[in-house]
Amino acid sequence: MTLRGLSWGHRRATGPTDAIARAARERLSIEVEWEVQSLAGFEHGLGDALADRYDLIVFDHPFCGSVAACRLMHPLDTVLADLRDEDFVGRSLDSYRYAGHLWALPVDGATQCAVYRPDLIQGDGLPTDWDAVVRLGERLRREGRWLGLATLAPHGVLVLLALCANLDRPLAADPLATPFDRAVLRHAARLLRAVADLSRPDGRAMNAIDLHDAMVRDDDVVYCPAAYAYLTYAETDQRRPLRFAGFPGPDGRLRGTVLGGTGLGIARGCRDVAAASAVVRMVASADAQLDLVMRHHGQPGRAEAWSGADADRLFGGAHAAIRHTMEAAWTRPRFAGFIPWQATAGATVEAFLRRDLDVEGLVRLLADRWSGG
Repeated sequence: MTLRGLSWGHRRATGPTDAIARAARERLSIEVEWEVQSLAGFEHGLGDALADRYDLIVFDHPFCGSVAACRLMHPLDTVLADLRDEDFVGRSLDSYRYAGHLWALPVDGATQCAVYRPDLIQGDGLPTDWDAVVRLGERLRREGRWLGLATLAPHGVLVLLALCANLDRPLAADPLATPFDRAVLRHAARLLRAVADLSRPDGRAMNAIDLHDAMVRDDDVVYCPAAYAYLTYAETDQRRPLRFAGFPGPDGRLRGTVLGGTGLGIARGCRDVAAASAVVRMVASADAQLDLVMRHHGQPGRAEAWSGADADRLFGGAHAAIRHTMEAAWTRPRFAGFIPWQATAGATVEAFLRRDLDVEGLVRLLADRWSGG
């Protein structure tokens, strides 16, 4: 039997999944055929249809509430009983624990961090806090260049939430709680708009991949303070390899970014759970993630990859450069219903950045949609 897998369409994902398929064939005599979906599909869509169609699915931890409520995946508690939180970078493993079960193995680690062109700005000139980002943006505009910021939903709202978490008032994890501190949200919204106004305008239509592509392709976007890191853009085959740095939060501390990454889970419709479990176990070790993920354009969930691993030379030391930001990242709510709120909140932040809403309108709509969701 051939296992059917679903991942997402970027070499950060497809490089590792192709390597996993080869290793499964050679080491386990198991065939895995991977299909890919868009980043938008990965960010917004995991439901019954996918859970019943595929054997293995790569998904994001905010879906765990829906996964648990609808039993979309098989729990991995027995398959991966010996894993420890400290084996994985930051909260990567813990983010897939929900309602008493572990729902996926972290195979990719990510959070928002700074991205820059080292040929256009030197490392010692990088901003260390949000005010310095604004000052840099003002200088770049005088020179005819831009900051970069991807704010296509849900990326804009996720930067907003990162700012709130950095200011010690993260979004509530409980759907019945007051979702946020309104004064902090107002402040974070103004901070977000200040940088967005100094960023290249087409960032409003960009996701994180689009932003990295633009920074490699064009020579007028110098620095982005917060984007989900695609560390493969630091590799030498890029036209202009990028570099990565810690998050320049409002208080100058490298904390509060919104944890991303991906996990590998066994879908409820899996036709051979034993075979799928063998594949997941194979990928769980540090050696496997360094070999199958990091050496194939990926950014592993295992902690060993983020602390000076030899393979990090392929990425200009990017994993080590943002390790502290990864370790201090904040985990989004994961209750069933959060992903729809995130989608509508992302559209609301888009309207705010277009100036179709003022700050008070933004706060009101985000709160109303939380209570109505």
